[in-house]
Amino acid sequence: MESKFEVDDLVWAKMKGFPAWPGKIIEPKNEVKRPSNKKPHHFVFFFGSENYAWIPEDNVYLYSDHRNKFKLNNRIPKGFKEAVEAIEDALKAQPTTKTMIAVELPSIDEELAQIFPHKSPSPQKDYTREPLTGKKIKSPTTNKIFKSKQRKADRMSLDSTVKPLMKPKDTISRKSTGSLTPKRFPVKRPAGVGGEPRFKKQKMVSKVHGSPSKSLSTADSTKIKPKTKAELSASASRISEENMMSPEKDSPVRSSHSSPDMSGNPMSSAGTQIEETLLKSRAAAKTVIPTPSRIGFLGLGIMGQGMVMNLLRSGHEVTVWNRTALKCREFVKAGALKGNNPAEVIQSCDITFSCVADSTAVKDLVFGNSGVLQGITKGKCFVEMSTIDEETMQDVGEAIMARGGVFLESPVVGSRVPALEGQLIILAAGERKLYDDCFSCFEAIGKKALYLGADVGQATRMKLIINMVMGSVVAGLSEGMAMAEKVGLDQEDVAEVFSIGALSCPTIIHKSQAILNQKYDPHFPLVHQQKDLRLSLLLGDKVEQPLYVAAAANELYKKARRLGYGDSDIAAVYRAASA
Repeated sequence: MESKFEVDDLVWAKMKGFPAWPGKIIEPKNEVKRPSNKKPHHFVFFFGSENYAWIPEDNVYLYSDHRNKFKLNNRIPKGFKEAVEAIEDALKAQPTTKTMIAVELPSIDEELAQIFPHKSPSPQKDYTREPLTGKKIKSPTTNKIFKSKQRKADRMSLDSTVKPLMKPKDTISRKSTGSLTPKRFPVKRPAGVGGEPRFKKQKMVSKVHGSPSKSLSTADSTKIKPKTKAELSASASRISEENMMSPEKDSPVRSSHSSPDMSGNPMSSAGTQIEETLLKSRAAAKTVIPTPSRIGFLGLGIMGQGMVMNLLRSGHEVTVWNRTALKCREFVKAGALKGNNPAEVIQSCDITFSCVADSTAVKDLVFGNSGVLQGITKGKCFVEMSTIDEETMQDVGEAIMARGGVFLESPVVGSRVPALEGQLIILAAGERKLYDDCFSCFEAIGKKALYLGADVGQATRMKLIINMVMGSVVAGLSEGMAMAEKVGLDQEDVAEVFSIGALSCPTIIHKSQAILNQKYDPHFPLVHQQKDLRLSLLLGDKVEQPLYVAAAANELYKKARRLGYGDSDIAAVYRAASA
């Protein structure tokens, strides 16, 4: 099937859920898999981001023919104006380029001599002023050959002239973080964004890390010295609430070039100084093209604060609410809107997220006075991110859908620092279309998102199992460190062996350091870990699965709570083990 576009054509390219974005048809990259769909696709480079993706031909429009059709007048995404300026500059450069090419093209006599080698040379004549007459092309095939050769000459000449005019941006070395991208949106990820999109048993594994976005232009010149594990741990622990509440002035979404990343997320460019902290450097490494949908967020606890700041940094329009209204103040300063109650937030937003402490808090939030349910009308979307029991999650989902709303459960794996870094893992189940609509939000707050199916409760079960294992591991570590002290071993030596041996992992390293320093700032409060162990044991009873280790670990956490460490980090379970 003959294509409507050629390499180097300037186009508008549209991805589902995002506005048409200025781009250019380029040669495909080997590392980006071509869609299996038989419909014609084109490989599009997005201005302002240096990202690219396969886009169906039906969603690609020649820029010169639709110059003003897709320009936005309101609710303009971050980076859109800059991308339009870039394509306008490229368009202005084209006439000059074509003039240069004309000198290099063969004359008509030379072309005719190649096509009709048996013909004698025609007399000198100016073919530029009158059409060829008296000559009949013998067959359509000959005509195609002529056009093909001329197109080829044009293309070769364009390659040698246009491409040097395009100034390549400096790029930073790219390290995969393993984020999720739906398969239909293959994408070239910017720094800090990982991996190709994958589908496996309906699980979308994409790096939840940008719509077409931009490369880090100054990263080559700014070298970040590698840090030791101890330094990284110390750096992470130094991040205060003030750091979290103060978004960078040169936020990625405010960069001069940002565009959609075809995974469904736009990517960002980093500033010239990427040495402030581990968290800031990671946040600057990815940019997201925000969804035009209005986003609501209920709950500004340890996890909610980090997620909301990343949504704001990525350019989303966010309305917040918290039971303690004082917590909203800093987010309003950072650009958020404030709702007076959950029902008002639901009514004013298209998609509303909730992340609160436990099942009781969720029930009060949803079913209470001026609660979520009172604001739900047909088409309103609600995403519950709290870690609660599956029965409560299912009750909430049924109530939302009974009023015409759309529901998705989406608990997250990670603690305070991953929430600040935008490195959470999102586990989702429920309405698939809502999952797709939330993609840019998941890109902003996480490094990976998994869709586990339409059955509400699947994501909650997954989250409880993960937290059950983590709680058991930290309890075992605490007992080991306590025993080391009792038998006369240096705990620092024990921690060092953990850090370099087969047990080396972030949880073991960070929690052993917390135990050594007797520093229990709450990254994941102990009371929540004990709650998750209790819910895991209830789930095990329901399916008749013995959980001997988890049950023992639960008793240790209960003891730590009795000792007054409920609001401390889970590493404080060591105090119960050593008591």
